[in-house]
Amino acid sequence: MRIKVFAKVAGVGSPVIFLPGMGWTAESVWPFRLLQDRYTVHALDLPGLGRSAPLPHAANWYDVAFWVKSYCDSQGFGAVRLIGHSTGGVVALAFADQYPERVHQLVLLDAGYQKIPRFPTGVSKPLRYFTPVLSVMTQTGATSWAARVATRAVVRDMSPAGLEQAFLTFVHEQHIPITPSLRVAFYTAMQEVVVTPGGLAFLLAIYRSKPVQAFCRLKPPTLLVVPESMMNRRPLTAIDELGLPILLYEVSGGHYVHFAHPEIVGVVRDFFDHWA
Repeated sequence: MRIKVFAKVAGVGSPVIFLPGMGWTAESVWPFRLLQDRYTVHALDLPGLGRSAPLPHAANWYDVAFWVKSYCDSQGFGAVRLIGHSTGGVVALAFADQYPERVHQLVLLDAGYQKIPRFPTGVSKPLRYFTPVLSVMTQTGATSWAARVATRAVVRDMSPAGLEQAFLTFVHEQHIPITPSLRVAFYTAMQEVVVTPGGLAFLLAIYRSKPVQAFCRLKPPTLLVVPESMMNRRPLTAIDELGLPILLYEVSGGHYVHFAHPEIVGVVRDFFDHWA
């Protein structure tokens, strides 16, 4: 069964797939537009989150990987390059884990090397504290009920003033410079990403996954962009010991490494061009 995938496609050359973080859409690809002179960049909305259709059933690690494979197959791609931030990085990691022969190179933007916490900090309060319960609900078939609970726990002011205030709060808390492209990405995400049963089932499949195990058996050449404050964490300190094909690039700041440092597109392009 082919699942509808929303993609923003631009550029020339071999394909690069961009997968955004939780709560974001394809528009968050903007720091990587400079790749478009050498690569065709396919920026996707995640399944059930934004404009891509949800997966047809409660998902697991293999379904997450297969979703990427299905898109690649629909486009006639062989091996591809992937860039993923946060949740999108875990999705890219799942694909690289299950289909390593289909991955030329992988770029993880602060993703894949940490365990998923019981109460995920990337989920807004109070929803984060319901996450374990929501996970059980979806596994027992109560996905629609779980989605209603999640929807009631997330309140947004969608007025123009409310959106702008939310944007300014975000850039202030994350210490990110304001750009027109970031504002468009933020507004689009706020307007397009809503809690649906399919989107929630997908997110909870990520919540139940074990990305560190997949990270520690990576085979494709990988660039991990990571905040410098995280460099002393395992498994990052054991990359050489484990013999992993991973190149670390540390930056200042927090989780939104590509928004805070859009210049890393040059590092990514050099990695694609020279490290295989």
